[in-house]
This record gives sequence, structure tokens and C-alpha cells, in this order.
Amino acid sequence: MQVWIVWALGLTIATAVGTALVRRSRDRYGLPALVSMYIAYLMTANVIASRVSEFHIVIAMFLPGGVITYPFVAQAIDMINEIYGRRSAYVAILLALTANVILTLFVLMLATVPPAPWLTDLDEAWRFFFFQTPRIIIASYIAFLVAELLDATVFGEIKRRLYRYEVTTRNVVAGALARSMTTDVVNMVVDTVVFYPLAFYGVVPTEVLIPMMLYGSLTKALITALDTPWFIAFRLLTRDVKRDL
Repeated sequence: MQVWIVWALGLTIATAVGTALVRRSRDRYGLPALVSMYIAYLMTANVIASRVSEFHIVIAMFLPGGVITYPFVAQAIDMINEIYGRRSAYVAILLALTANVILTLFVLMLATVPPAPWLTDLDEAWRFFFFQTPRIIIASYIAFLVAELLDATVFGEIKRRLYRYEVTTRNVVAGALARSMTTDVVNMVVDTVVFYPLAFYGVVPTEVLIPMMLYGSLTKALITALDTPWFIAFRLLTRDVKRDL
């Protein structure tokens, strides 16, 4: 229970800070702040992804630690796309990919250096958590890029088609719900469908790989969709802020 309280509090703080900066300084601090949050969430996901933990979401599930950051990542890129448009979302995605590549290079570089004598016994554990195989790293980069770019494109297209309706009727909830839920599900499903075959095909039996993909897609989509109320709140609180389509 404590995990989900902190999780909800984190989303609330992120939404409040993002909203305040966008409203007060849209053209100066808003975009850099949202991009910084987006990259920070992704870097956090990379660091904690290797720890599999027991989460209780209706039932007990054993999931990678990075799962709890998915809603933060999804909301951050949606907030960027909502206010600054898909081109800014594309730039944020490429910056996040660059940051992840740099992180990986530093980890790989450090792995070539012997540990201090008093840390030799712990080096194997460190490598387990931080040193992934090249195939998994490459698969994660490709899946991230494909899923995030598709997310940004679909979000931008839905926003463009619904924005006039929202302005005319002043009904922003329906549009925000449509683009947030749709793109969150698309992102997580595509990420899983691309990542698992690239990372594990030929290593994990097909009869095991396919259920892993289905279960992973459903779980990620469910968890990520939980950020929708916070995105709707962001949309309502920034309804008078200029938007780039």
C-alpha cells in the first residue's frame, strides 16, 4: 500500500509542478522542465528495471521495478505533446534516447575497470543489476524508439482532429481521455511486441515467449492507463494555455 501512496503522490507532484511551470512560463521554463522530467523518469526506469518485485495490482504480480515508472514516462511525453506539439515530443524522445545511450556507455566502461579490493565480492551482484547483454540493450533501444515515436504521432493526430471540437464545446475531458488512453495502450503494447522477439527469440521457446508478450502488454497497458486522471487534471488546468498542433 505504501508503494502506491508514494506512486500517486509522485504523479500528483509531477502534475502540479508541470502545470505551474507551463501556466506561468510556457515559452521559457515549461518545455525544458517537462523534458527534464521525461528523461529523469526514463533514466530511473533503467536503473531500477533489473529488480523484480512483488506488486499487488488486484492480484500479486512479479514485475520489473521499472513498471512503476511507466505512468510517469507516459504522462510526461503526453504533457509535452499536449502543449508543445508532436515535433517537440519527437525531440524529447531523441534526447531521452541519447541520455540512455550515454548511461549505458558509462556502465559498460566502468565494467572494464577492476573493482576496489574490498568490493570484489559484490562485483558480481553489481554486474547482475547494471550490466545487460548487448542484444537486450539494442532491443530495448529499438523498442523504445518505435513505441515512443508512434505514441507521439498518434497522440498528435488525435489532438489535431479533436482540438476544434474541444474548443467549440469546451468539453476537454473526452478529448484528453481519448488521446491519453489510446496512446498509452499503443505505446506499451508496441514496446512489448517489439522488445521481446528482438531480445529473446531463439533463446526463449516460442510457447513461452508468446505468453510473455501477451502478459507483458496487458500488464504494462493497465498500469500505464492509471495515469489518465492526472493527465485529465493537467488538461483542465492548462485549458487556457496556447497549444502547438
